[in-house]
Amino acid sequence: MLGAFQNPAVCDYKYQNMEQWGRAMYVTPGIVIDGKLRTTSLVDINLGIRILLGSSFYEDWEDQQTFVTHDPLGNPVDKHHPWNQTTLPRPQKRNFDGNYSWVMSPRWYDEQTGEYLALDTGGGPIARLWTTALAGLVDLDGYIKATGHSVKITLPKTALKPEMELEWKIPQWSNALERDRARTYFQAYAAAAALYFVEKALTEVRAGRTKTWSDFKVPQEAIGCGFHEAVRGVLSHHVVIRDGKIANYHPYPPTPWNANPRDIYGTPGPYEDAVQNTPIFEENGPDNFKGIDIMRAVRSFDPCLPCGVHMYLGEGKELQIMHSPTFGVQP
Repeated sequence: MLGAFQNPAVCDYKYQNMEQWGRAMYVTPGIVIDGKLRTTSLVDINLGIRILLGSSFYEDWEDQQTFVTHDPLGNPVDKHHPWNQTTLPRPQKRNFDGNYSWVMSPRWYDEQTGEYLALDTGGGPIARLWTTALAGLVDLDGYIKATGHSVKITLPKTALKPEMELEWKIPQWSNALERDRARTYFQAYAAAAALYFVEKALTEVRAGRTKTWSDFKVPQEAIGCGFHEAVRGVLSHHVVIRDGKIANYHPYPPTPWNANPRDIYGTPGPYEDAVQNTPIFEENGPDNFKGIDIMRAVRSFDPCLPCGVHMYLGEGKELQIMHSPTFGVQP
């Protein structure tokens, strides 16, 4: 989880200070492994990113140009970090025992164990709340408070509603139900944060501090990364600038993190992992199978490709259902 809602009093977007302004975010960045908070450092999170193959329609770029060997702090950068990625498509027939996806497999390398972890962004809200709760850093003047095991949210009274206090507690599991439940809690979190931001903004306006833009020059040589959040989860940008132009650029939004196939170590991505061994309660037979249990699990991640839940039924049969906002579900 890459964090959200920057603290303008701390954030200067400089890589050298990234760990400090990352921890000052109003949604705390972090990596949670087996229920434990491993790090809140955006530097650690960035350097640990690896883009693996294994079941994707691409060639490896091991023998291609290396754009970045060290980050601005002098830390070594891996060949499979997005800064060094070269996209080499290799179209081929889909083979579920081999290559079957156009999505690469982002992983986070855990230096403590040597494992490449398929991180679950959880549709965004559950990951945001989980890391914020464990870190215990956020305290927004009575609106939001992270306790170390939960997140407390207070919505003030309005003309029609009394004051409301909510508390999201870290769940025992990460599953479809908890992902959907967290989404509703984060709506309240975002609303409380918005009220806090409005109060701060009005203070600035009343003091005459209305500047919203700073001039800048594009450097001749530079590397950079940006960490943000889309509604459904993490969004990072990785860029290399040479001669004042973009030499290499790769964004990693939530979809590659969640929808990726098995990597070279056989580790499935979160979608695949979520539907494996999912009980099928649907009573329709093979000829009228809808796959609602599978779709429910995948849709709980809030994918940007809701039409992208493809099911192979065996015996050469594939279930395809088109969905559009205009025409609804069409078999």
